[in-house]
Amino acid sequence: MNIYITLNYSLLAILFAFLLAEAMSAITFIYDRQSLPKVKKYLDPIWGVVGTFVVFFVVNAEVLYPSIMPYIDYLYVFPILVATLLFIGRNLFLVFSEYIWKDSKFSPLMLARVYSLITFIILLILLSIFVSIISGVGVNSTLTSFSAAAFLSNIYAVGFIVGTLLIAFGLSFAFYKVDKMKFLSPISTVIGLLLFIYSMHGLNLNINYITYIIAAAIAAVSIVYFITGKTRREAIFVAAFLSVISINFLNYGKVFGTKSLYTYLNNSALSYASVLVTIVGGVILTAMLIFFLYMYKLPEDKNNDYNNVEYKDDEQKIGIANLYIIPNNNKVNGKEHKTGKNGKR
Repeated sequence: MNIYITLNYSLLAILFAFLLAEAMSAITFIYDRQSLPKVKKYLDPIWGVVGTFVVFFVVNAEVLYPSIMPYIDYLYVFPILVATLLFIGRNLFLVFSEYIWKDSKFSPLMLARVYSLITFIILLILLSIFVSIISGVGVNSTLTSFSAAAFLSNIYAVGFIVGTLLIAFGLSFAFYKVDKMKFLSPISTVIGLLLFIYSMHGLNLNINYITYIIAAAIAAVSIVYFITGKTRREAIFVAAFLSVISINFLNYGKVFGTKSLYTYLNNSALSYASVLVTIVGGVILTAMLIFFLYMYKLPEDKNNDYNNVEYKDDEQKIGIANLYIIPNNNKVNGKEHKTGKNGKR
């Protein structure tokens, strides 16, 4: 195995694991309007870092495979440009939904749902490019043209994408603990997994017992949540990471169906420097993502009622820190108010 390709595969697996979180967020926004507070609670701290990770992965790929990038740019120029423009729109609508002004005609939920639609389209584009690159569907043998009609007419390529989205829909119930019709969680997840594995067979992608073990673990997450109402979000991230990394390793060095990725690898001295940058940058970005998730998980563990707090129009909104300080020391705006025996100050 080549260390450069292995590191690039690892970055791709981390990236898709967190893109899955965004996919689940986008689906949940549309499906359950009551989930807005708890979804944004986890989405707000990571969406910016996920965007940075996307750029980091693209730059790393350009350094490692400089001779293949012109082919990818030429073959997928239109979907890449569309995804880039939509990515900017995704950021804008998510920020607008967070800082919407008082008495605005636009509600945070409406803006969040626009973000969901944009994110959904971006995921479709990214999944399509990923499937086409690894399987070669829609691409001619000389890598000079891409046929969208040939790609969309391939039931296995479409099944791969639909299966992934069904898995994301099923896991979204467990990830965000959505109770509304949660019986759909195991149904959607299992159907998605079956369609996903069937499509991998049809695309001539290598699978083995590891694939089935990971699929069983993913199905178990949805089934356990449906039965007990409990789940571990970390398990979903780990399962997503292992899924992508296993697909890449089982089809190691395979690109455009039959071509070898080794032939496009940059063997210059620059590759060694890129490994150091990849390791340092990848560790930093991954640590930031994990830290943000951990940081925003703490208030949920300490006070489960935080998401249910509602503010009146004439009340001052207080931060998370003050939310925990005020009940303990009875301070408001820096002034201490003592409570008497009858509860009056």
